[in-house]
Amino acid sequence: MSRLFNKTLTIKLITGSFVGLLLFLPAIAAANFRPSDRQPASDYTRSGGGRGCPNSKNQIPLTLLAPKTYIGYTASTRPTFVGYVSSSHEIEFQIFEFVSNKTVTPLSNPIKQKTSPGIFQVYLPENYPQLTVGKKYFWQVAISCPGDDLVERSEFMVVEIPSTIENKLLTTTNELQKSNTYAAANLWYEALAEALKSSNSQKLGQVGSNLVQEFAKYELVRDKDNEESVKKRIVNLQRIANQEK
Repeated sequence: MSRLFNKTLTIKLITGSFVGLLLFLPAIAAANFRPSDRQPASDYTRSGGGRGCPNSKNQIPLTLLAPKTYIGYTASTRPTFVGYVSSSHEIEFQIFEFVSNKTVTPLSNPIKQKTSPGIFQVYLPENYPQLTVGKKYFWQVAISCPGDDLVERSEFMVVEIPSTIENKLLTTTNELQKSNTYAAANLWYEALAEALKSSNSQKLGQVGSNLVQEFAKYELVRDKDNEESVKKRIVNLQRIANQEK
């Protein structure tokens, strides 16, 4: 009788632990990015699509992992910028500030950085001008190819972080929970940066992969002229998410 009881207890404990693990895993890997306010990006950034150098026809082109057809948001005056390249390059990174809807000005000289195939991150150096809350910017990455320069841009705005989100972040040191909190608040740049802290170098990790797949769904098709390029971008984002876990 005691053996049967112990066996039954053991099975219940194992089953309970397994169910508990199943319940825990989705919470860790969840991607809650649901942009509620998608203001269309200007013609500076939403026109055109990613291209590759002449010898990279079948590869995924230079891709910025941030909203392209609508304005992204960050609560940081020194956010982290993330992109993808299929092959090694020296990139030129630069931020431009919108002086008006039709006029932009560079914040500083370009930052040159060597990248390896996969995910790359750009951090602003200490001497780089600090961004301003309430202002709109775009960041661009340029790659020199034989006979051509490839340029990709993404528009964003610096906003005040809601006090409710700030308070929620104070209650956890878990990077995955922080990432989900930022994502739920539509703060894309912080959500992805937090997710990447728990991933291997030049990889998205599972949470980062889920985030990229989620945000890819929200790129905007504004007209027939950009429909094809947006569709290609969504496919490329999904490919990156799947192969860079």
